[in-house]
Amino acid sequence: MTTTPAEAPKPVRRRSSTRTALIAAAEAIFDETGSTSVSVEAITRRAGYTRGAFYSNFRSVDEVFFAVYEQQAELVFELLSDMLGDARSSDEPTLDDIVRGVVEGLPPEEKWYAIRSVLITRARHDEEVRMLLTAHTDHFHDTLQPLLVECLARIGLHPVIDPALFTRAVVAAHVGAVSQSVLHADTQRVRVAAVEGCILGLTRAG
Repeated sequence: MTTTPAEAPKPVRRRSSTRTALIAAAEAIFDETGSTSVSVEAITRRAGYTRGAFYSNFRSVDEVFFAVYEQQAELVFELLSDMLGDARSSDEPTLDDIVRGVVEGLPPEEKWYAIRSVLITRARHDEEVRMLLTAHTDHFHDTLQPLLVECLARIGLHPVIDPALFTRAVVAAHVGAVSQSVLHADTQRVRVAAVEGCILGLTRAG
C-alpha cells in the first residue's frame, strides 16, 4: 500500500508582514498623489489584501498614514542621532559641527514634512489624530533634547530658555527653512542660517 506524501502546509501570512505591506501601499499612493484622502479599498487593492486584513491592523486611513509618517520619522531620528553623536564625540567640536549635525540629521525629506503637514491639518478637527501626533512629537523632542543640549554644552553654550522649548524652536527653525525650499536655489544655506541663528539667539556662553 502506498501513501501519498503529506501536502506541504501553506505559508501563513503574519500580521506584521500584512501591516508592512499596507503601510508600503499607502506610502506608494501618497508618492503618486501627494494626498492622504484615499479609500481603504485603494490601499488594500494596492497591497493585495482584503478590508478585513486592513481593519485587523488599522482602525482608519489616518492611522495607516500616521504609520507611514512614524516610519519616516524613525529614519530621520536615527540619522540625526548619528550626526549629533559624531559632534558630541569629537575631541574639539565646534558650532559648525553641531549645526551641520542638525541640518544633515534633519534632511529635507519632503514626504515626511508633507505627511506631517496633512496630519497637523487633520489634527485641528480630529482629537484622535491630534493625540497621536502630539505623543509622537513629544517623544521625538524629548529624545533629541539631551543630545542637542549636551553637544552645545561641550562648546560652552547653554539655552537661555527651557531646554525643551529650545529644542522645539531649533527643530521649528529647520522645518520653516525646509518649507521655503521651493523659493530658494540654495536650500542648504537657508537651513544652516535658520538653525545657526536660532541656536545663537537662544543660548549664552558660560
